[in-house]
Amino acid sequence: MVSTKKWALASAVAAAIALPATALATTAGYFQLGYSTISDGMGGASAALPQDSMIQATNPAGIAFVGSRLDLGVAGFWPFRHYASGAGMGGMPAGGSYGSSTNFFLIPHIGYSQRLSHDNYVGLAMYGNGGMSTNYHFPAASATNPAGGPFYDGQTGVNLTQMFVQATYARRFLRHDAIGLSLIYAYQRFSADGLGQFAAYSSSPGNMTNRGVATSDGVGVKVGGQFQLFPGLSLGAAFSPRMTMSKFSKYSGLFANQGQMDIPANGVVGLAFKPTDRQAIAFDFQRIFYGDVPAVGDSISPLFSGKFFGATNGPGFGWQDIDVYKLGYQYRVTRATTVRAGFAYNNQPIPPSQVMLNVLAPGVIQRHVTLGFTTRVARGQDVSVAAMYGLPQSVYGNAPAGFGGAPIKISMHEYQLEANWGWKF
Repeated sequence: MVSTKKWALASAVAAAIALPATALATTAGYFQLGYSTISDGMGGASAALPQDSMIQATNPAGIAFVGSRLDLGVAGFWPFRHYASGAGMGGMPAGGSYGSSTNFFLIPHIGYSQRLSHDNYVGLAMYGNGGMSTNYHFPAASATNPAGGPFYDGQTGVNLTQMFVQATYARRFLRHDAIGLSLIYAYQRFSADGLGQFAAYSSSPGNMTNRGVATSDGVGVKVGGQFQLFPGLSLGAAFSPRMTMSKFSKYSGLFANQGQMDIPANGVVGLAFKPTDRQAIAFDFQRIFYGDVPAVGDSISPLFSGKFFGATNGPGFGWQDIDVYKLGYQYRVTRATTVRAGFAYNNQPIPPSQVMLNVLAPGVIQRHVTLGFTTRVARGQDVSVAAMYGLPQSVYGNAPAGFGGAPIKISMHEYQLEANWGWKF
């Protein structure tokens, strides 16, 4: 058994080293609904319902109720992003309707938890966030459309990817209660192409676009707790403060504060109710503070009062803080098989006044439906599968008057299919 454990852990570490910082699109803004296959089958509701080692990504206290476990999973993610604009966007003579050409991503995750003693547990998890991954190809210039599309450069898009490595300690007390603390290392990659038309509005035009891949990293924490309120009813809560990241120096002329792209603070409170030993109902409320990160939350309006892109408190993407409501239900059909369903809703992060820049980051989806199941395949081993559909959503607005005032619609829908192998030892 010891050699088998060593082999499994070595495989997980090797996979993590090879793991790319996966390019994602958007779910709850650019946070994932859940960070495991089981959680995703519940619409992301898991803060008070720990079921695998990836629970630490949501609530560090949860590993105290999981025990010793290894989880390896991957999701196939299909986001479809579109926009349409009328004539005059950005001062160009013609508009059009366009879709991002990059529509498939792989999203892996790795989780491990270990019981040290009756009350003490440790864990390690690796997973991704990300967003703003778009790639638009515009038609060639012509006599009626000399720009070749709404942007000067024929291929336009941005790509933000994020990877997290999280180490967790949790302590259990009073049998049904626990607290946990995680230390998180975050790594980001970013690139932007085809934004040349905006260089005249940059505080550092040479660091606005087409600078290749830039990297950034930082360290943060997450604290959490889980408590039994009554038999069959548990409360879970966790919070991660804003994570300060090093600057994207290659894009100091794009992001506010000379390329500063921090990771927003976020918190969750959840309830889990088990009316019978076969059923569980979970509800999570999550708050993501996008508005506190200038690069993401500042509106475009400072541009028209003399503050250019990249400047201190300069223009940003104008995202608002969002509230995310997640509801999940699971039923154990047999001793070996459990089925799940979930629904999640969040308010809109992108107001109509901010649609122009968010052609590049159309994270507008507000509703997700999910299904999933887990089945035991061998002693101590299980396989979980989950599917997610992000219902189509659009935001209508106009470019600022200084950029032509054209009407703009940004739209998105998405699909995800995910699988996980888990081993409890």
